[in-house]
Amino acid sequence: MKIKELTLASGAISEMKSFYCELLGFPEIPVVGETDGLSFQAGYTRVNFVPGPNDAAYHFAFNIRPDQLPDAQLWLNSKGVPILDGKDARDGVVEFPAWKARSIFCNDIPDAGSGNIVEFIARAAIAPARNSPRFSANAVLGVSEIGIGVDDVMLFSEWISATHGVSGFTRQENSETFTALGNDEGLLLLVPFGRKWFMSEIEAQRYPVSILIENDLGQERRILLP
Repeated sequence: MKIKELTLASGAISEMKSFYCELLGFPEIPVVGETDGLSFQAGYTRVNFVPGPNDAAYHFAFNIRPDQLPDAQLWLNSKGVPILDGKDARDGVVEFPAWKARSIFCNDIPDAGSGNIVEFIARAAIAPARNSPRFSANAVLGVSEIGIGVDDVMLFSEWISATHGVSGFTRQENSETFTALGNDEGLLLLVPFGRKWFMSEIEAQRYPVSILIENDLGQERRILLP
């Protein structure tokens, strides 16, 4: 599954532009409709931020090549972006053995200690970069994950699978408190409202999200949650 487009709400559009486009260097593209939002390209994913609640906060991840995680960490450090650390991380790196992946996390409003929880995840299933140019925003493959808070994880999971043709992630034992749908290219992470996103104190809440996916059959489907 690929996440072709991701639209999120934000009460801090100017801060989003400063972080993603001016600091990290993701190319800005024309916004959706006639809004005062922000759109930028991240690999195969179009990312949109549209004006929304001041407290809107999400967790999402970018896929990067498995051999580029150290370079991505150095790149963020060079931009002055603090890497989140804690008991689940070692020198800022979190290991996910069952997923055959390693990640680093940051906030996109780092000075405020708030904003969205952004993950750069390097999966062994993705082809390595080898002798590619130095890591930059251009090395990001696309949006890899989007976290979604729901009332009933299992019921919502069944609806997504039946309606949009996205099955459970084979590397994850899904449950009523955490379910992953998709594959190594793209995942929908379902949690109950109130659960804290990993590596943060931010709880999953009901914020608007629109996701255009390409399922395993090559069909495009849009998931729209108010």
